[in-house]
Amino acid sequence: MNRKIFQIASAYMSVIVGGGFASGQEVLQFFTNFGWMGVAGTVISGVLFAFLGMQIARIGT
Repeated sequence: MNRKIFQIASAYMSVIVGGGFASGQEVLQFFTNFGWMGVAGTVISGVLFAFLGMQIARIGT
């Protein structure tokens, strides 16, 4: 595996894990207090995490 790719992936994972979003449990608990609109918020935040993480990785390479 390319060392630079591993370093970028490790840095991104440490930020997400360090922020408390490793399991997604905190996001789910927060958003589900708001009913079905909260579930939609959970899905949107998950998509944004994936999309923005991909964009940050592209900028960093």
